[in-house]
Amino acid sequence: MKRRCALAPGQLLQAYAALAVFSAAIALPFGWHGLWLIPLWSLLEITVAGALFVVYMLHAADGEQISFSPEGQLAIEVVRGLDTRHYRMNPAWAHLERGGPRKDRLWLCCSPLRVEVATQLGAGEKRRVERELKQALAARQACGAMAATP
Repeated sequence: MKRRCALAPGQLLQAYAALAVFSAAIALPFGWHGLWLIPLWSLLEITVAGALFVVYMLHAADGEQISFSPEGQLAIEVVRGLDTRHYRMNPAWAHLERGGPRKDRLWLCCSPLRVEVATQLGAGEKRRVERELKQALAARQACGAMAATP
């Protein structure tokens, strides 16, 4: 479940370069004629745009990946900017919870661990993911119950 991005990082860099060249092409003739405030403003504009583009690129890969490890554990990888966290849960005890003011947030819980998932998805996709996770957890819990029965 990854964030949808309109531009790939390479396309974003091309857009930034085009913006910088266009801004410099307008500002430099003014600076040549002694109006240095225009190139300074252009430099400020490009710097702010660059900082915003860097923030956008850092969060372009935000999302969660949920899978079952070969050992049978529920493995969750959460990426937020440069921070990547890995969680493991016992699928026999894991369950889903809805919350938030409009019940629009989804958490995978295994006491005391609580991990928010599907943060980058819309309401319809979030319901589909919830349904699929409930089915997968129920199947794993049923397999675990059958394996525990002598």
